[in-house]
Amino acid sequence: MDMLFLDFDGVLHPGEVWYEQGMRQPRLRAPGHELFESLTVFEAAIAPYPSIRIVLSTSWVQALSFEKARGFLSEALQPRVIGATYDPHSPDAWRFNRMRRYDAIEQDVRRRAPTRWLAVDDDAVGWPANELRALALTPTNLGLACPAARAQLHSRLAERFA
Repeated sequence: MDMLFLDFDGVLHPGEVWYEQGMRQPRLRAPGHELFESLTVFEAAIAPYPSIRIVLSTSWVQALSFEKARGFLSEALQPRVIGATYDPHSPDAWRFNRMRRYDAIEQDVRRRAPTRWLAVDDDAVGWPANELRALALTPTNLGLACPAARAQLHSRLAERFA
């Protein structure tokens, strides 16, 4: 199985997002930008790779729930989402807040054993040098609205899944 780990903040929109108890959805603190403004860009980038399944590696799953987080994606993408790195039913769920993003992804890769995988994220902390080709890194302040980040995503997709 081909797998793509998808973060939301700093990827599909700028990373300045905050949550408050009882909010129906997080809010974006980036003037001139909108939540999920780069969703169509992401969708177009993975369209040539129908075998890719998506695992949510976003904090939205922990803050809102898997179902609600997946619901922010387009109807075309939702069926491709097979899970999340955060599982509230896991005995290790309490460790999630202490884990680096790479560690959560690496743990999920070990569990699901994909044939090929890629992460799209704005967080490169803890990524070993030998795994950086499995990361399409986006700038936190723009995400995929950055032309260089879009180019890198296309390049990484072609390298990993073509």
